[in-house]
Amino acid sequence: MLDRPVESYDTVAAWESGLRTQWGGNPFAEDPVKLRTLVEFCEFVARDPDAVIAFCFLRKRATGERFQSKQRRDELLRRLKEFEIAGSSGIDARRRRSHVVSFLSHNGVLIY
Repeated sequence: MLDRPVESYDTVAAWESGLRTQWGGNPFAEDPVKLRTLVEFCEFVARDPDAVIAFCFLRKRATGERFQSKQRRDELLRRLKEFEIAGSSGIDARRRRSHVVSFLSHNGVLIY
């Protein structure tokens, strides 16, 4: 699905930078499941990481100002729930969801 290594996407770099600032260390080396989970989610929704984030935003016609689409965000969250259920159960499912939510939030997608 991805046309290049997941680490090369701008949104993944922003996520890594945010995690480094928040927690220190090398977040993807210390927990490689984070990236694997993101790749699996991207395959599930048939979008690369940058396209996942871009999907959540629209631009105002008059001004070109970028804003978050509640409808698109809700659609993505519905798909995230399907992904969570399809992949595993219990604590593993919550961790998978947590990794994707972390990616979204570090890229400006407000979840709650």
